[in-house]
Amino acid sequence: MMEVDYEIWNIDELLNAYVNTPDLAESVKVGMEQLFLFLENNGLLTCSVSDGHGLVVKRVLRKNDLTTEGKRLGSGPKNAVHRWLGSKGGQKNPPDMKMLEKALAEIRAEEG
Repeated sequence: MMEVDYEIWNIDELLNAYVNTPDLAESVKVGMEQLFLFLENNGLLTCSVSDGHGLVVKRVLRKNDLTTEGKRLGSGPKNAVHRWLGSKGGQKNPPDMKMLEKALAEIRAEEG
């Protein structure tokens, strides 16, 4: 049986929900772009999302774009990405990545 690939995060689609609240939209945009860069910089993706200058050019991530560690970070009962997105740290500008860094360290320690 073939595994189903599906969209997990779509920055521009998410921003459409904030079209009437530009201040909030900017915060969401920065947070999501920093999330994508965090995933890329920590080897949690099977693809590139940035242009090499820190600009996010790939704005949609699908399940198959994540490595095994990336899937563990962004899904399941301890979904660290979901918790981070709803946290104060995830809504700062620039976002505070400590929660994601800690969760990733825990995942890697379990695998180690």
